[in-house]
Amino acid sequence: MGKWAVGRYLWCMSSWLLRISIFLWSSSKFLVGTGMALAFLSPLEGMFWCIIGGMSGCFILIFGGNKLQSLWATYISKGKKGKVFSRKNRFLVKLRAKGGLWLVAFLTPLILSIPVGCLFANTFESNPYRVFRIQSLSVVFWSVLIFGFKALTLFFQSM
Repeated sequence: MGKWAVGRYLWCMSSWLLRISIFLWSSSKFLVGTGMALAFLSPLEGMFWCIIGGMSGCFILIFGGNKLQSLWATYISKGKKGKVFSRKNRFLVKLRAKGGLWLVAFLTPLILSIPVGCLFANTFESNPYRVFRIQSLSVVFWSVLIFGFKALTLFFQSM
């Protein structure tokens, strides 16, 4: 086992660490994972890792978000009386009136982070399967759009 084999092993290991970090960043901060994938991976592979990461983050936060919200309500905000009309409540009412679940899903990967968007979406809809479908559709839409532009720019640069 020469030094070339060790170097090849380290390159292969760093390659998988890159993919795992893109997966993890895409599950929480979608734009960070997408930026890393745009810089280091091909468009198809980057789109794959970002979609899988974003959808897994949505899955964990939507189906585990109800438990997280109930734990928050019992331990953190225990004994606190909330205002009837707070700034957050007004924002949620406006968001629900303007576009509801679809608007939150559209804004989740880019403007809101995936955890914030999924927890907001859980407050709008009681069916977690519907929330997961719509959030996943949004993640796929933004991934295809972003990596489609990268593929087009690579295509036109090669001409």
